Amino acid sequence: MDPLALAAALSVMVTVVMVFAVFYMTSIAGSNKRVVNRLEHVVNRSPLEGLTTVSALKQTGGGLFPTLGSLLTGKEWANKVNIDLERANLKLRVGEYLALRVAIALVVFAVVIFVAGRGGLGLVAGIAAALVGYMLPKMYLRRRIKARLTTFDEQLVEALSLVSNALRSGFGFLQSMDLAAEQLNDPLAIEFKRTINDINVGASFEDALLALNQRVESKDLDIVVTAILIQRTVGGNLAEILETVAYTMRDRSRIKGELRTLTAQQKMSGYIVGGLPIFIIGILLLMGKLMGDTYMQTLFTETAGRVALMAAVLLEGLGIMIIRKILAIEV
Repeated sequence: MDPLALAAALSVMVTVVMVFAVFYMTSIAGSNKRVVNRLEHVVNRSPLEGLTTVSALKQTGGGLFPTLGSLLTGKEWANKVNIDLERANLKLRVGEYLALRVAIALVVFAVVIFVAGRGGLGLVAGIAAALVGYMLPKMYLRRRIKARLTTFDEQLVEALSLVSNALRSGFGFLQSMDLAAEQLNDPLAIEFKRTINDINVGASFEDALLALNQRVESKDLDIVVTAILIQRTVGGNLAEILETVAYTMRDRSRIKGELRTLTAQQKMSGYIVGGLPIFIIGILLLMGKLMGDTYMQTLFTETAGRVALMAAVLLEGLGIMIIRKILAIEV
């Protein structure tokens, strides 16, 4: 048997087994690990300072890869990944996440080498595909965080109205938060319940709110948390304060909607202008292949053509960046 084919088959088999084990362990034992972490905090009476202790974040060690986790413990990069996993609400530890990225990269590399061959071109294609495969989980993680944050911001205005009305009805703030969590869906319900649980196991009110703010990383939530903390320091009617903040957020949301409407045409123009050269090159290559012409091959075979292509790609990327910068209007 071809050694390369054997290596590809073994890589695929190991990856499938590892992915199954990761998701099985996280789905079965994820909740138990969180409960154990909270109980240990209550028993040991350790101080609650910052995000990692208040919200019982997943530790970098342990999991399916304890050796890898121990090497990552305390590393700044691992801590950032740990926070991103928590923001995305993924039940993975940092070691498991890193091992999954490496496994996907190896599988993609083996598959591309097996298909494209073991020559120089195949090796380059395999390395490029492995880099793409390694970045895919990170891209998914960022996309999940962004989608979750967008949903949270949309729910926050309604949650503030619920909390404000509950406060006017005589409920306490924690009772009002719990009521809002019961009425709304995830992710806001999950984050509010986490904050309430943090306070119930001994965290101070301020630390729990700051942990919520850092965990979600929402600009709107930062305004809310700042308003609540100031109210607890100087006093005031919290229900009216939250209602005023909700009113401001509704106006911001309305203005953002108007901006999206006004800039939709410009965004579409940018997509068309950016994609038009690629479309034209593809059409000309197809026509040349059908008619037997080779004049378009000069772009890929001659040095001057390759330089022109590289310059075109750089200018296309620069144009896209400029358009995105112009249309990125802060409200």
